[in-house]
Amino acid sequence: MASPANGALERCKSAITAATSLVGAAMLLRRLVADAVPAGAPPLVGALLLLPPPSARRHALVIDEFDGAFYNRVFLAARAYVSTLLAAARAGAPAVVKASLPRGAGAEQQITLAMRPGTAVVDAFRGAELTWRLISGEGRRRPGGGAAGGEAFRLSFDARHKDLVLGSYLPFVMARVEAMAREQRQAKLYSNEWGKWRPVRLRNASTFATLAMDDTLRQDVVGDLDSFLGRKEYYERTGRAWKRGYLIHGPPGTGKSSLVAAISNHLHFDVYDLDLGAVRSNTELRKLLIRMKNRSILLVEDVDCALAAAPRREADHGGSDGSSIPSSKHRKVTLSGLLNMVDGLWSSSGHERILIFTTNHMDMLDPALLRPGRMDKHIYMGYCSFGAFRELAATYHGVDGDGGGHPLFPEIEALLREVEAAPAEIAERLLATDDAGAAIEAAAKLLRDRKAGTEEDGAGYVRQKLHAGPRRPRPRPVPVPVPAPRRGRGASAARRVVFDEEIVFGGGSRRQGSGSGRRGRGSGVRGRAGPGRGRR
Repeated sequence: MASPANGALERCKSAITAATSLVGAAMLLRRLVADAVPAGAPPLVGALLLLPPPSARRHALVIDEFDGAFYNRVFLAARAYVSTLLAAARAGAPAVVKASLPRGAGAEQQITLAMRPGTAVVDAFRGAELTWRLISGEGRRRPGGGAAGGEAFRLSFDARHKDLVLGSYLPFVMARVEAMAREQRQAKLYSNEWGKWRPVRLRNASTFATLAMDDTLRQDVVGDLDSFLGRKEYYERTGRAWKRGYLIHGPPGTGKSSLVAAISNHLHFDVYDLDLGAVRSNTELRKLLIRMKNRSILLVEDVDCALAAAPRREADHGGSDGSSIPSSKHRKVTLSGLLNMVDGLWSSSGHERILIFTTNHMDMLDPALLRPGRMDKHIYMGYCSFGAFRELAATYHGVDGDGGGHPLFPEIEALLREVEAAPAEIAERLLATDDAGAAIEAAAKLLRDRKAGTEEDGAGYVRQKLHAGPRRPRPRPVPVPVPAPRRGRGASAARRVVFDEEIVFGGGSRRQGSGSGRRGRGSGVRGRAGPGRGRR
């Protein structure tokens, strides 16, 4: 039989269990209600529902400007991202913001907006409301002690969005800023001098939209470039270097260099213009390749001329003069050194690189450079077609070929099928005047004259075909009569003979080679000048 004390104990346990379950259910209900109440609800609603104040439900991240002695990359990304929020904000933005232009930037670049310390701006991301507040470093202390230094961003948000902020929002901010940097980045043009790269700003405004190029070829090149950028995993999986090789060939003036500038502007890649004639050895070539940045273009223009005198390999013995100096000290870059740069081990020293070779004479290139796997794509830039001419007329003078165009378009289309004209020649005629009709008439006249063989150059002279005949022999020099001798000189000083190469005076013999400027003295020495002295 249970005692009264045991019964009371059991009732107490049951009461505690019921109270615990009730409190747990209440806390769960409170959490559900707190999630359902919007963030902008009046404080009275939260008080009636026994909810904690909004400040107690918010978390915050502090992003300092400096990480030790270096700049904090997250802070720099946050500053650039907040600038876009200030530019796009219509309401809720700070009343006072700072405006600045980056040092060295041109007037065409966008002005950067920034907050002043103590101000805040609100952002929305996937239903979450986040507040960016800029705080000053004065008076702030680090968690481990010591002054914080510099400014800091305080990102505050509701506690229930903590996983969203850390897992999605901050990576989104970093990716957004990186994409903005690529779009706004001004490409640079590098040239090699004494084994180092010297940068200048690339100001070529050529784009695929303004390039006189066949539309099918343009779409093919753009699609190939975009596919190259998105195939990082493919190159890693196949064990290949993340690079692409292009051989651009065609007659002069067909837009090969403009195509390189258009590729650079499309990808926002720097261009490294490699002058092989200024490279002293294969070792220097490898050093230049290593010093290139990722996401860049290596350009070798007129590769047929650069490799015309290049040997295939360096000699294993000493120099050609019999010295013990290695051959690489005397020779320039060899063909094997260039090929190793294209697809050898050194070609994988960087990522996202494009190699571009240009040439006017593809048939003069070594077959080893053209074999599969070295130049991935061959692009032929030919003479101007009618489609390219319409694009030039639309770009330079706004004459649309699809909307009726110009009355001379049918004639120009027929002429372009019969004569060859480089896009640069057509562009020269179109740029000669601001009058669209006169410019198109000048282009049509160029094609008519070329078809008739009476083309005029820039000075207005008619070009004629010269047929070289047999070479005429050069007349032999004729002796000149000798003047009368002056008094005070002997008979030997009276003789003066003029030859083609020299003038011989008697007495104190004076030699003067025509054009050499060298004079010699002797006693009674007469004769012709030696080889290489005074000959024309």
